[in-house]
Amino acid sequence: MDVAPLTADAGPVAPGAGDAEERPRGRRLRLVAWAAGAVAILGAVALTAWELAAARVPQHRAALEALIREHTGLDVGFRELTVRWGWYGPEAVFHRVVLGEPGGGGVLLRAPRLVVGLDTWRMLRSGELAVARITLVEPDIDLGTGAALRPGAHRSQAGHDSVLAAGARLLARWRGGRIELEGGTLHWPMPGALPLTVGVQHAQLRRLAELWDADVQLLLPASLGESLHLSVQMRGDPGLGNLELHAEFADGRLLRADGKVLAEGLAWRGPAVAAESLGIGRLRGDWQLARRGEAWRLEAHALESGERAPAAVSASVDVASDAESAQGRVESVPLPLLAAVARSFAPQLPLGQLSLEGVAHELSFDWNARRPAGERLRTSARLEELSIASLSHELTLTGLTAQLSGVDARLTLDLHGERAQLHAVRAEPVSLEGLVVAARFALAAEHGGWQLRTDELAISRPDLALAASGTLAADGTGGKPRVAAHVALKQADAVLIAKLLGPGALAALGAASAAQLSTGRIENADLEWRGTVDPARAPWSAAGSVFRGAFELRDASLGGLDPWPQLEHLDAHLEWRGPRVHAAIAAGQAGTFTLAGASAEWDALGERPTHLAARLTASAQPALAWLRAHRELAAYAPGIEDLDLRGDTRLDVDVLVPAAAGGSSTRANHAPRPRTRINAVLDGVRLRAVVGLPPIDALHGTLGFAGGHLQPSQLSGQWLGGPVALSVAERRDSGATALTIAGRGLAETRQALLAAGASDDAMLEGHAEWTALLTLLPGSEGSGLRWRVRADSNLIGVASRLPEPFAKSESVPLPLRVELQAGADTGQLRLALGERLRATVALHRSGELWRIERGAVHLASTAPSLPEEPVLTLEGRMSRLDLPALLALWRQAARDAALPALRARLSAAQLAVGARTYDEVSVTAEAAPGGGTLKLESEGLAGSASWPATVDDSHPALVHLSRLDAPQLGDGARSAGLAAALGPAARLSIDDLEWQGRSLGSLAAQLTFRSDGFDVGEARLAGENEDSHGSLHCQDGGACRAEFSLDSRDAASTLAAFGFRPELAASRARLTGELEWPQAASPSLATLAGSLHMRLERGVTRTAAAAEGGVPLALLTVPALTAGMRAENRDGVLPALGFSRLTADFELRDGQATVDLHFDGDAEILVRGRTGLLAHDYDEQAWILRGEQRLPAAVRRLGPTPKVAAVWLSLRELFAGSADRTRAALRLRGTWEEPMVTSGD
Repeated sequence: MDVAPLTADAGPVAPGAGDAEERPRGRRLRLVAWAAGAVAILGAVALTAWELAAARVPQHRAALEALIREHTGLDVGFRELTVRWGWYGPEAVFHRVVLGEPGGGGVLLRAPRLVVGLDTWRMLRSGELAVARITLVEPDIDLGTGAALRPGAHRSQAGHDSVLAAGARLLARWRGGRIELEGGTLHWPMPGALPLTVGVQHAQLRRLAELWDADVQLLLPASLGESLHLSVQMRGDPGLGNLELHAEFADGRLLRADGKVLAEGLAWRGPAVAAESLGIGRLRGDWQLARRGEAWRLEAHALESGERAPAAVSASVDVASDAESAQGRVESVPLPLLAAVARSFAPQLPLGQLSLEGVAHELSFDWNARRPAGERLRTSARLEELSIASLSHELTLTGLTAQLSGVDARLTLDLHGERAQLHAVRAEPVSLEGLVVAARFALAAEHGGWQLRTDELAISRPDLALAASGTLAADGTGGKPRVAAHVALKQADAVLIAKLLGPGALAALGAASAAQLSTGRIENADLEWRGTVDPARAPWSAAGSVFRGAFELRDASLGGLDPWPQLEHLDAHLEWRGPRVHAAIAAGQAGTFTLAGASAEWDALGERPTHLAARLTASAQPALAWLRAHRELAAYAPGIEDLDLRGDTRLDVDVLVPAAAGGSSTRANHAPRPRTRINAVLDGVRLRAVVGLPPIDALHGTLGFAGGHLQPSQLSGQWLGGPVALSVAERRDSGATALTIAGRGLAETRQALLAAGASDDAMLEGHAEWTALLTLLPGSEGSGLRWRVRADSNLIGVASRLPEPFAKSESVPLPLRVELQAGADTGQLRLALGERLRATVALHRSGELWRIERGAVHLASTAPSLPEEPVLTLEGRMSRLDLPALLALWRQAARDAALPALRARLSAAQLAVGARTYDEVSVTAEAAPGGGTLKLESEGLAGSASWPATVDDSHPALVHLSRLDAPQLGDGARSAGLAAALGPAARLSIDDLEWQGRSLGSLAAQLTFRSDGFDVGEARLAGENEDSHGSLHCQDGGACRAEFSLDSRDAASTLAAFGFRPELAASRARLTGELEWPQAASPSLATLAGSLHMRLERGVTRTAAAAEGGVPLALLTVPALTAGMRAENRDGVLPALGFSRLTADFELRDGQATVDLHFDGDAEILVRGRTGLLAHDYDEQAWILRGEQRLPAAVRRLGPTPKVAAVWLSLRELFAGSADRTRAALRLRGTWEEPMVTSGD
């Protein structure tokens, strides 16, 4: 600062001016004092550090040596170590230093001194040695030593490549920091020549992470010039690249140059502002630069880059000397490299969002600065093996070729592909092959923005055709790109398109698009989009955006609409404008539902209500089966899914889902409840409300559902042969919503019997009105549906011919009430029939059937209590009991799997067995699946019956009667009817069979009952004086045939036992026969047909007095003949005729018996003729032979039958003449009670 003295012209000095000048000067002095104190303190600290460092040099010698080895990666040797204070702080000086490869690989450097500058600040913080810089003073560097002595090498191999490799290893080991060289020499080995020695004037190398900075000044030999100054700044690893340069100079001018390059990790800053760095992963090749006149040509051959390419890159560039023009041609440039170059010049282009693969052939450019702006650069290229993919490679289009041409930043791309492939990486990868692609794109990059436009983009294959046009552009303000596009698609596979678009694109259509498309075809589709492209937002979200389209879907299948069934064969038209979507469905199939028509509207953002209207037709049975499989829908009509409904129905469905507050962002658990209306139109369906009840047929009406509830509905149909009206509704019952079905109708008794499993025997007839109420209650947690039924009828109009307590006339009311309540597995039934019957039954469900676990039936007006054990009891008194019917019913009930063991204790005022009745009978019976027993007691009938589980010929039922009084002959056959009720085979035994008050003895028989008739075999009647055997075969619609034999030891007693007059006595008698009669008629004398054979031995005809009582056996004839000969015995006493043999043959037909009889005794009597079995009369001719008229012995040997005797008499009359004829022929006529005998003349 220059200071001038004051002069008089300056004027007087202001008062206090001196004091003001003194105050600043005092402050300056204080500042100087403070600064001097601080410097002194720092000096003291530094001096202290210096003293400490100097004092501990011997201790830190090894640490400093290790520190140099760690930083340089080289072994270090030295003679002396000193410490000094340098300009930047303490320094460690190594004297007479030698540096070499680790492990004794040779000496690379010798220097008189190596100075290590220590970082004082870092040492104070960490307490450890830290290197700030390393300085080599006058080093002698021999790079050939390190190259020649590397492992496996010889010195003769040292050359250019090995020197570069050695240098690369040195730099790679260096950890970073700063190295300086002050003076020295560098020896560079030359192949086949002496090493090149270069003087080092100064060198400095610095490294901070990946940032390298080098500045070198060399003194060159005279042959190369004077000096070389090299300055380099770079990022990366300098140890991963080599450069070989051969240059030729003349007169200080470069004439030509060539060389080789091998580099990795190259990067250049782009020429444009904010451009990305241009990086090349690997570069290798030969190059050549030569002057051609006033221009330069750069050629590169066999260039290899890190990008995959089918061939090496070759290039040639011609540049004018004034740099005003340049032309070039490049072959086989990898497309990723070309795209990187484009991004470096035009960073605004969206090429960074694409992954491009391929090769650019015949790439040429022509740049001329003299052309108008915007037309200076002209380019063209042919792109082959082109593939375009998204950056994530989710979509890849391959198999393309293209022709590229451009002027400055405006490019035109003609894209072609005959067999292109489109690959999409999704959860299930998708590939489209055989695509034909034809497109032209125009790309412009101007004013910081860009625009991509196409008017003709076509992609097709036999099952797909796509055409698109539009513009995609972005301005230079950094905003989102804008699109204006139109896309048309025809005859495409809808599933394939959905997979290509992915779930993100389908989500634009809203929640309804979450359905999984399994089949379908897009007949045609049209899409228009104008607006901002923002992948994070919906395409219509920006203001002024237009996103609309439509497509026709044919024969599609949609799933994923749980719990609703999958939609199949769907034909629909879908269109949208922004988030609003409308679908019109013409036809489809949803499980068992046929979709006759539907429409749907929804908002993809959920900001507006969703509305669905549909008409479906379906078969009710599979629809209910589907409803049972989706119990979560039962809230719409509790219990209706458990009804058995069959037939065709029509459903009109209307669903409205209100918009959620906050749109699609609302949480799912706060989603609004949909409002649903469903009308189910029933037309002729069949309803089985409860398992076990007969169905209601021809059901008509409409079931309405609204708001998740069944509305009161009216139905009508036919049930049990009469009309029925139903009212279906919901009501609250025990705090739960119940489904009720109230019914009223008229039932036909015959239909009710058939529905109950009874036979159509016309025991009940008429019609009865009834009312019923069915209530279906939803089950509690873990339990199934509960229901109850109450039905009432007064049975007016029903006539019953059933025995008590079920008999009634048509006009007499008999109240009937049935109450049944059940849950999923158990239930209870209560039944009341006027004052006559009460029943209580516990039920258990097994599958679709209900079984009676236990129960009680009382034939009284008091309700019984349930038994403790699993049995169904029947108790009470009846006025009349039909025993065969009871046996059949009892056995049938025992076989019923729905019933438990049966037990009965009954009393009846009258027991009926066929037409025979017995008074005051008590019956006890038991039955179980293993069989059953029955016992009865009465004055005229006592016995038991038992049967096994399966009745057959090997295991017949057993019927045993201790006594049976059969007033008529057919009453015994009714016992067979009793046995028939027990099954197909029965063994009948009667200890004492009485007929008209006479005991016939014991009866045993085997009875077999077939579907077309029955058989009686092994029948045996054992009396006091007789033994009978026989068999019987009856065929339904045919005849009954009987064969029998009777052997008697006292003929008179046998006749008396069977009610005949004992007009004849014999010590031995036998009667055999074969009889037949129509099965439909009762066996009687009028219907009998067949033959009988009778033989009696050693007997006598009885006197009239001895033969009183009973009816005559007219077939014997001899007693009637003797009775008619009263003229010969005026006293009326029948003569007693002894005989040794009486034989007779009879043919029975039409109530007549043809007789051939031979009586051989006191007289020989031959009888031929007819006996009227119905008229009780005789018309017979008899011959009585005595003395010489008797048959000769020779004739008797032929057989003493009536026929033989008649032949003999005819021959004798023929040859004897009229004189020898005797008057021996008699005629028997009259009735059985008044026979008449006259002469046969």
